[in-house]
Parts: sequence; C-alpha cells; structure tokens
Amino acid sequence: MKTFLLTRRAALSGAALLASPAVHAQTRRPIRLIVPFSAGGNTDAVARLVSPRVSEMLGVPIAVENRPSASTIVGVEAVVRAQPDGTTILICDTTLAVLPTLHPTLPFDIFRDLMPVGAIAAAPTTLVVRRELPARNLQEFIALARAQPGQISYATGSIGGTAHLAALLLQESAQIRLNFIPYAGAGQAANDLVAGHLDVNFSALNAVLGLMQAGNIRALATSAAERQSLAPEVPTFREQGLPDVVVSAHWGLYAPNGTPAPAIQTLSDAFRRAANEDPVRAELVRRGYGLVNADPAEHTRILREEFEKWGGVMRRAGAVPAR
Repeated sequence: MKTFLLTRRAALSGAALLASPAVHAQTRRPIRLIVPFSAGGNTDAVARLVSPRVSEMLGVPIAVENRPSASTIVGVEAVVRAQPDGTTILICDTTLAVLPTLHPTLPFDIFRDLMPVGAIAAAPTTLVVRRELPARNLQEFIALARAQPGQISYATGSIGGTAHLAALLLQESAQIRLNFIPYAGAGQAANDLVAGHLDVNFSALNAVLGLMQAGNIRALATSAAERQSLAPEVPTFREQGLPDVVVSAHWGLYAPNGTPAPAIQTLSDAFRRAANEDPVRAELVRRGYGLVNADPAEHTRILREEFEKWGGVMRRAGAVPAR
C-alpha cells in the first residue's frame, strides 16, 4: 500500500476546515480523541504517538481521553453521542468489530452510528508460556493440550480482543481445548504467567519482550503473517503448520455518524500522514506496530470483514451469549 502524501495546500485547507463554524473545531476547543481502554495499553500508545503530529498539522489541540470499560462500550458510546462536528473521534482496535457479537443489545450500532475515518496501524499477538511448561515449540504444545483437554490455562487482557480471538482460532485450527481465565489487563496476566499461576498467555509482543529476553517466559508463535523484527527468532503459527492462524489487530479512527464528509477526509488524511512520517513511523515500528494506510472506504471494508470473520469464530467456539 502506497504511503499517503498530503500536499501543503491540503494541509492548510484541512486546518481551515477544522477551524470553520461548519465543524466547530477552534484552537480554544480541542479535538477529543477517545481511547476506550486504560492508559498504557496499545491503543493508548498509538493514540499518544500519532496525535501530537496531527495536532501540528491541523493547528488544533488534540486531547487524548481514556474512557475504559468492559468491552469498550462506555468509550464508544461517548463518541456515538457526541456532536458530529469533527471534534470528537474514537480510536479503537479490533475489539470494536466483535462488539455486536459479544453484546447483542448494545446501545448503538457500530455500522450505523460510527463513520470509519481510517486505519493507521496493526499488530499481531504472541503465544507465550510459563518457563516450566514442558513444550518447547508449537507442535509440542498442541500435543500437550490434546493430552490434557481443558486443563491448560490461558489468559488474555480482554474478552473479544485480538489475543482472545487468536486463542479461539488456535483452538479451532489445532482441535484443542484450553481453559480460559479472563483478566482485566495484560500486565497482571503476564505477572501471573511468570509466577507460574498461568500456563499460557496471548499478548502483544512489545508487552512481553523483556520477560522473554530475561528467560522468564518462552514465546512459541506469533500470529503475524511473517516473523516480527522485534523477535525474529519467534516463528509464526503459519510456518508451524497452522496457516489459518493469522491474526492482527487494526487500530482505526471513527467519528459520530453525520460528521461532514470534508471533516472526515481531513482527519483521515492527517492521521494517516502522521503515522507514515518519521519519527512517528520509526517509533511505531520500533514498538512492533505495522503501518496501515487505509482510507475511509478501505477502513469500512476492514471493519465489515472483521465483524463477519470474528463473529463466526466466536459463535463456533461458544464464546458468545445464546440468542
């Protein structure tokens, strides 16, 4: 995908647009960038890495606002209910695409009430195990899980997040059954893995890299399509015999339905350009994120495809409420 280049004229017209009465974005009234997770996580990191450069481009302050809740609902609803004037936007990962499957009675419709602005980054998840687990590679792990169905415990930092989806897809593809223990955050799950209270964790590579390098845990596979530069020694699920286990979170931006199309385009152009400019790009890559340059139309397609794919995986796994 080609890197997006924003001309000086477009940048200036974008700043003018956001400062106009049509979208009510003035320097004294910052853009609210809602993160529906706690501070310190991957979504928060992407938001805080990219937003300062976007603020410079548009000449408008951007305030990152964390609104954590179960399954991101509170943060998403805050954007859905906001004025559609370009001053309140959401940044979220793949969790958004599975919300309708996890929660059939949501107070909003992600397709009707939100407008995709663009996707800017992506990252896989990594299967890591406690140091004492008698499995040195993925095939040994699968054999162990088959010999002990439902006894090997695993954790993820959220239900419906990329790590959880990868775990469900692994079990479906390898025909194994693990014991899911949900955690409120990835940090506590990693601590319990090191302490031996858990057998397995699915986590972002950048979150567990230090523990891997210290020898406190072992990584068996990454859900990326290719090996990751942060840890090139960790093979993919695909190259270890599970070609279908390719999972990546996509971080995208959304505005309330009814936001003027010019404002959507201006925001899309600015965020995508910022993510693809050094030093922002270099820092994203250093932390293990891949760059995505999806415009509003492509972002809409990604959201729909992930909704359909992951909804099917979750229903087949029995991970959703009965309807």
